[in-house]
Amino acid sequence: MSEERLIRPLVLGMRGPIKAEETDELVPVSTIIENLTINCNEISIHIERRIQRTVIRGGEGDDLLDEGAESAVYDIEAEVSLSEYKALMDLFRGGQPTIKDPFDSAEVKVAFKSIEYRASDGLLKMQLMEDVD
Repeated sequence: MSEERLIRPLVLGMRGPIKAEETDELVPVSTIIENLTINCNEISIHIERRIQRTVIRGGEGDDLLDEGAESAVYDIEAEVSLSEYKALMDLFRGGQPTIKDPFDSAEVKVAFKSIEYRASDGLLKMQLMEDVD
């Protein structure tokens, strides 16, 4: 088996819309695209295929149908400053971001599943789910 691995430091590039500050004027709030780079301690990916199982009572076993759809969940762990956390929360609240997949360099639309931030040491844990069109 090959010893090829991602080179440290692990970097996650994110890009997405954030809302501009609201004004008292009757003009629509513009959307700004934010680019954020996070130096990560760990990036892991969990990929599953959608399988449909049909069990027929009295039959001989069950039928499995591979629907062909994949879903990926990225687990990210990093140590970030408060300002980096605030920039991440702007992306979280602003809309749907994209990331540069650290494993194959493709741009992937994702949705935030969860974010956990510990202020005492800056530990950030988050889960991103791939949004397959």
